[in-house]
Amino acid sequence: MKCVIIGGIAAGLSAASQIKRQSPQAEVVVLEKSGDVSYAACGMPYNLFFKDRPVERLYAIPLEVIRSERGVDYRLRQEVTRIDADGKKVEVADLQTGRTYSEGYDFLVYATGNKAIRLDYPGFDDNDVFYFRTLEDTRRAKEFLYRTPPAKVLLIGAGYTNLEVADVLTNLKLAPVIVEKAPVILPSFCEEVREQVVAKALEKGIELFTGVDIEEKAGRQVKTSAGTFQADMVVVAAGARPNTALFAAAGGELGVAGAVKVDRYLRTNLDGVFSGGDCAEHYVRQLGLNSYFPLGPAANKQGRVIGHNICNPDRMTEFWGIDQTAVFKFFDYTVATTGLSERQLQTLGKDVVKVVVDGPTRGEFPGGGTIRIVLLCEKGSGLLLGSQMIGEDVVAKRVDVLATAIYKHMTVFEIAELDLSYSPPYAPVWDPVLVAANVAVKKV
Repeated sequence: MKCVIIGGIAAGLSAASQIKRQSPQAEVVVLEKSGDVSYAACGMPYNLFFKDRPVERLYAIPLEVIRSERGVDYRLRQEVTRIDADGKKVEVADLQTGRTYSEGYDFLVYATGNKAIRLDYPGFDDNDVFYFRTLEDTRRAKEFLYRTPPAKVLLIGAGYTNLEVADVLTNLKLAPVIVEKAPVILPSFCEEVREQVVAKALEKGIELFTGVDIEEKAGRQVKTSAGTFQADMVVVAAGARPNTALFAAAGGELGVAGAVKVDRYLRTNLDGVFSGGDCAEHYVRQLGLNSYFPLGPAANKQGRVIGHNICNPDRMTEFWGIDQTAVFKFFDYTVATTGLSERQLQTLGKDVVKVVVDGPTRGEFPGGGTIRIVLLCEKGSGLLLGSQMIGEDVVAKRVDVLATAIYKHMTVFEIAELDLSYSPPYAPVWDPVLVAANVAVKKV
C-alpha cells in the first residue's frame, strides 16, 4: 500500500504517523511545499517576543525523527501542481532542484491547510506588510521587527492572531493600532466578553477602530474610511480561506466555506482520497452537520482518523466531531469559548437562557483574579448549549470542564452537582463554574 499526503503540518503528519503505526510496511510519502516540518502555529505570535529564539523551536518533531524513527518519506519544498484522480497520481515540482515528477498512490490525503486572505489594495505587496500565517511569515516579520524597530505598527484585523500580536508588541514597548472591518471585534463572542477585551485594549494604550474599510497604502500612509494611519510596519490577519484550488481542479467537491467536502469518515468524492485539517470541513456535534472551524486540535484528530481508516477499510471509524472549543491570551486575560455561540443559537431559533456571573478565581490566597462566565442553556431542560469566559488566572481549564459537559449532553442541574476540587490556591469553596450553574438552575 502506498499513501501520498499533500501537506505535512498538522493533519498530514498525524495521518502519516498513524498509517506507519498501524501498517509499518506501508509506503508513506509526505509532500510539503514549504521548507518547514510540522509546527505549532499558535506559538508564532509569542515567538516574536524572543529575539534570539529561532522559529524552528516551534517544530513539533525534528525532520530526522520523522524520517528515521517513524519511517515516513517526508519531502520538503515539494509542490503538488496537479492531482490525476483517475490515474491515481500527482504531479510534483521540486522547488529545490526545479525538476518535475509524478508520484502514484493507492490512497491520497489532501491536507493543504488554509491560506491568509490577502489585501489586493495598492501598496499591500510592500516589504513592510506581513501576513501572519506560516513560519516563513514569522521569520520575515521577526527579522524586520528587530532589524529596524518600527515606531508605528498597524494591525489589520482584530481576530485571535492580531490580538495576540498586539499583546506581544505592547510588551515590546510598541503601541500598535488595530483596525477591523466588522462593526465589532470577536463577533462569535457575546457582548459581555467583548466589552472586557475592548476595555483591556484601551487600558494598555492600544487604539482600536471598528467598521473600517481599507483603501490603499502609499509608503508609510495607510488610507482608510476612518482616516489615514502612519505605519512603519503592517500586519494583516484578516482571516483565512481553505486551500482547495488544487483539489477542486481535480474534480473534488467543495462544501461549507469552500472547504473540502467530507463525510463522517473524512472521505471525499474522489476515489481513495481523504481530507482533513484546515482545508476540510469539520463536523460539529451539536449541529449534527459539517461546518468550518479550523484549529490545530481538530486537524490532528482528523489526521489520526484518516490514518486509521486508510489502514482499516473494513472497520472505519467516524470523526467524532468538535464542540467549537477555543482559547486565547490577551495580556492578563484568558478568553475562551465552547459549544454554540449566542449568534448561532439566535440563528437556530433556540429558546435560550443566558447567565452572566462574575467571581474570584481563588479562595483566600495571594494572587488569583476575577473571572466572568457566560452560560447559554436551553429553557426548560437546562441543557448546556454553550459557554464563554474571560478573566485572569485559571480560565482555560474551567472552560474545559464545560466543554466536557457539552460533550456529555449535561444540564446545568447536573453541572451544579459536580464535585470540583477546592483549595484556596486554586479555587473558592464554590467554584465559579458551580456558581454560574446554580444561578442558571434558578432561571431555566
